[in-house]
Amino acid sequence: MKKIAISSVALGMLVVASAAQAQSSITLYGELDNAIAYYNNTGHASLVELQGADLTANQWGMKGVEDLGNRFQAIFNLENGFNINSGKLSQGGRLFGKNAWVGVNSDVFGKITVGRQLDTTVDLVQPLTADVYGPAFTTPGDADNNDNTFRLQNAIKYTSPTYAGLQFELMYALGGVAGSASSQESSSAALAYTHGAFSVAAGFVFARNDGPGGVGTADQTQNSSVTPLYGDAAFVGSRLITHVAAQYVWNKLTANVRYSNAQWKPYAIHAAFNQKETFNTGAASLDYQVTPALALNIGYTYTKSTGGSSATYNNVAAGMEYSLSRRTTLYAIGGYSHAHGTTFSQDGSHIVSAGGTVGDLESSSGTPNQVALIFGLTTKF
Repeated sequence: MKKIAISSVALGMLVVASAAQAQSSITLYGELDNAIAYYNNTGHASLVELQGADLTANQWGMKGVEDLGNRFQAIFNLENGFNINSGKLSQGGRLFGKNAWVGVNSDVFGKITVGRQLDTTVDLVQPLTADVYGPAFTTPGDADNNDNTFRLQNAIKYTSPTYAGLQFELMYALGGVAGSASSQESSSAALAYTHGAFSVAAGFVFARNDGPGGVGTADQTQNSSVTPLYGDAAFVGSRLITHVAAQYVWNKLTANVRYSNAQWKPYAIHAAFNQKETFNTGAASLDYQVTPALALNIGYTYTKSTGGSSATYNNVAAGMEYSLSRRTTLYAIGGYSHAHGTTFSQDGSHIVSAGGTVGDLESSSGTPNQVALIFGLTTKF
């Protein structure tokens, strides 16, 4: 009887320990994406290169959850981005530049996270857009952050539970400037609703980069000649981006539409970039799941900039993904861009002809047209 009692106690302790372990965990995860890319014109010449992150991302991270009882959990996420062909860190050389936050989650009261993180439009609106098929399908130069070029640091974010298909997020990033609560601050809010096959979301993000050299709680966006400053000169000013998107899923077909308005306001005046530049973007896409392994997608994006300069960008992209397994996918993407009008020089000192720019991919063309062809492989762990 004594031996049986001891065994029972030991067994009970193992059960309790197993239950606690099941409720608390740390997960290591990541994605690797690389491709051969061809551009008919980058700057003023054709280009063939190895280029990563054309469908998914190159990243690894750790996320964890600890059960605190009473339906509360402590959570965290550390996520690193890197260049797969050079091994260099992305996001300005930050160790955990994609995500670095800690928080508390409750299925009753919602989630609060604090640290460096994505804004609310990226969380709720972007999943309903064609950016999920790769950066070739997004806004030229990512002028509206549809491809989440920038993140917010020093940020507090609240994510609500889902109420009958409705969810919202609120976010504020503290500038941390003595004597000026609004300097370098950022704010964001978004709302999403899903009912059956239909989903819709809308939100905004405001980022004030008014510190020395354009410092702020939001990263710079200098991806190509589409945006006002894309050289060594830092953008000192504010960006106000409003975004709305809708999605409908019918059997194997998914349709997406979206509209965004991005206003870039300079605080440091340049010779040509001396007033607010506004980007209006409309886009639509279709995705068809031919088989469980094969998907085809196509998208069209129209962007018009007005202000100190004026240009239009007509972009078409098409893609194919073939899943070799649950983790590994082969893909092919083709993109075409035609630009008309003018944009800014790298330092904002004068006006130049706008160059074709395929989404948020390589730098702009030296002519009004640009063609991109990409063949790649992505795998997850």
